[in-house]
Amino acid sequence: MLTHGRDPAWPSVSHLFGGLLQRPGLNADMFRMQTGHPDDMPLPQTGARTGRVWADTVRPMLLSALVITLAIASVRGHGWVPLVSHVDLGIHELGHLLAAWTPPIGAAIAGSALQVLAPAALAAYFWFVRRDASASTLLIAWLGVSLRNVSVYMADANARVLPLLGAQDGHDWAFVFSTWGVLDHAERIARVVSASGLLAFAAAIALAVATFANPRVRARRDRDREARLATLPVREPRNRPPVA
Repeated sequence: MLTHGRDPAWPSVSHLFGGLLQRPGLNADMFRMQTGHPDDMPLPQTGARTGRVWADTVRPMLLSALVITLAIASVRGHGWVPLVSHVDLGIHELGHLLAAWTPPIGAAIAGSALQVLAPAALAAYFWFVRRDASASTLLIAWLGVSLRNVSVYMADANARVLPLLGAQDGHDWAFVFSTWGVLDHAERIARVVSASGLLAFAAAIALAVATFANPRVRARRDRDREARLATLPVREPRNRPPVA
């Protein structure tokens, strides 16, 4: 007779492999007794191996795919990436709000400046303080999206065809470039900012590739060192201690 869909005569998976599902070293004797694992063989380190596969292989590949997807979406969407650019828009407007007390040109620049500085500052924090390469990779990719978005806004300073929250009368970069007398160079400046965004994408991809390659390079270096040490002759000590 089955109880809740399982024959009680058969041990459950969690009971049979309890030693694997818990922390290494717990219930080792029980695991060997239940599975017939030889005493002189090491227990399988499934959790540690799975963690290495995730950290050294799966995560860097997912990061690379995500960065490439963001870069393609930024190019195909003319600087607009769904969700990410919505967050950028909120940060942009927050920049205007925080700089409302400054002169008009300062308030106009503040929106795009905060939009770019926010991911840049977070990327620097996670790289230099937290030493988190994965988070830094995503934040550098976000910086690339923000730079590309700002470049499109700059390039529109003359044409003024982008849909804006404050209508075309509130075009930040048309006002800034006009004030600085460089409105005729708006597209050239925009191309430089756009290239910076593409460089940020390239840096994020390079960081993801480095995260994938570094563990393999270290493992190969360790193997080479161990092989080199194994070939060295064993030298007897010059001054042997007297034998009592």
